[in-house]
Amino acid sequence: MPLIESEATLIARLRELFNTSFQSGVELGIGDDAAVLAVSNNKLVATVDMAVEGVHFRCDWSSPFQIGAKLTTANLADIFAMGAKPKYLLVAAAISQVNNSEVITELAKGIRSVADNFKVTVIGGDLSKAERMSLSITALGELSGNPILRSNAQVGDLLYLSALPGLSAAGLAILNRGLDRPRYVVDAHLNPKLVAPDKLIKVATSLCDISDGLVTDAGNIAKASGVAINLNKELITSAPDFKDLAELANELGEDVFDWILTGGEDHFFLATVNPSNASEELGIRVGVVTTGGGEISLDGAVIKKSGYQHF
Repeated sequence: MPLIESEATLIARLRELFNTSFQSGVELGIGDDAAVLAVSNNKLVATVDMAVEGVHFRCDWSSPFQIGAKLTTANLADIFAMGAKPKYLLVAAAISQVNNSEVITELAKGIRSVADNFKVTVIGGDLSKAERMSLSITALGELSGNPILRSNAQVGDLLYLSALPGLSAAGLAILNRGLDRPRYVVDAHLNPKLVAPDKLIKVATSLCDISDGLVTDAGNIAKASGVAINLNKELITSAPDFKDLAELANELGEDVFDWILTGGEDHFFLATVNPSNASEELGIRVGVVTTGGGEISLDGAVIKKSGYQHF
């Protein structure tokens, strides 16, 4: 096992690893007591996510690289969901005593693998020892206009998904069976890929990341806006990826709609859109906003089951 490096040596190595050519607005990054950013005229959007070993990930399933990449994806998705552009990350990691500097390096590489895709800079953080691994990331973004709120969905708006959810839940089902194939399905759970919802941001009346599951996050929009949302089964089954997902669910004896409606952790986006802006380029149309008080229905039948609950 490689020797554990001193904190100063690790910080120097991480400063080099996170050095990029697109550190716009960073006057001082990793290495001092705090980072210094040049303030712009845009609004600042901030979010934080935490992942704890045994609660959010298992080290026998996920590599440090995957853990770092997945939490970064979760953070950036929250920034995009506000209609903002992610710019900076602050990272705090606690690593168990038995681990070594290679774990921290792989975590860092996983974080950067996602951050680089969106020209996001890691500007600082903290390291500690702990009995169980944990990782916390704070993301900062810039917003040039008004934020896209959950509370602005209007009756008559159409409901769009940036992509069909469910593949991450399928990957979890496979892992729970002690399997690791099909690999692309497992990878969808361990290291989901993020695509910026640029087209939805331009037209959405409300927008959110569906990391807690479609029903839960649609419910967040519906409750905040004082409306109801009716999902359309025919529209969902017509989605390009539905057939393959349904076949996989059938092979595993699972309900494909459980995966789609309550699976979570796909980090796709749900938007309400005025019908005047309807377009196939926005993603998958799956329903409509109706009058109500926060109910989520499928073909008119209220869905009782919800997605992930943090507590």
